[in-house]
Formats: sequence, C-alpha cells, structure tokens
Amino acid sequence: MKSNSQVMPMISVNSVDQARAFYVDKLGFGHQMGVLGKDGQLDFCTVALGGAKVMLMRPPEKMEGTDATSSKRPVEIYLEVDDVNAFHDQLKKRGVKTTSALTDQWWGDRTFTVIDPFGYQIWFYTHVGEPMPPKGMKIV
Repeated sequence: MKSNSQVMPMISVNSVDQARAFYVDKLGFGHQMGVLGKDGQLDFCTVALGGAKVMLMRPPEKMEGTDATSSKRPVEIYLEVDDVNAFHDQLKKRGVKTTSALTDQWWGDRTFTVIDPFGYQIWFYTHVGEPMPPKGMKIV
C-alpha cells in the first residue's frame, strides 16, 4: 500500500447541489469535479479541504436516509485542518452553527463539530499534544 493512501467518504444525499453549497460556500471546501444529471442537477460532486476529499452523490433510485435532516447520522467525518482555532473563527464569520465548542480532547486533538444539512457530523481537529487519558481508562 502507498504511504500516502487516503480515504474518501461517499455520502448519499438527495440533493448534491444543496450539500455542495454547504461544503463549498459555508465550510470553504473547494469544488473538484461534478457531473450533472439529465435533470440539470448534480449527480455527484467531489469537494476537498486540504488533502481531505468527500464525494457527495445522489443515489440512482430513491433511498431511505438521503433527505435533508437535523437528526445526526451514524457516520461522522473526522477531518484534520492546519489551525483549528483559525478555521473555527472563519466558519463563525460565515455564520456556520457549530455543534460543539473548541475543546482540547484527552487524545491530544483540539476539536469542534458542525452538522451538514443532511445530518452528517464533521469533526475538525488539529493535533496539539500527547494523549492524556482520564485516570482509570484502559487503553489497548
């Protein structure tokens, strides 16, 4: 396996256009490539932030769980940024609602979260220190 292998989540949504607008306009992702369907709406689109990519895709037939929702989905995205404090400030200025405050986590990352219009929680983080597990926690 190549040492620079990456993973790209493929998220099914019923409106790639709406999802793309949130990721690009609100979160500052860059639009890499998209394909329009016969109806003029995006069938899929790849967006990127730094080296991280997410593919937003419209299922070819009706699929449960692809509608916009404020309910949190069971899949979350954990995405590293160069400076989580500065990125947090940028999103606040763009009016993006965060779902958790900037927090130093015991595992050594500083994080905050947002939820996209389709219920996917995105963790943004910067590694800031060594892990310091709570007393009594067993790490395996």
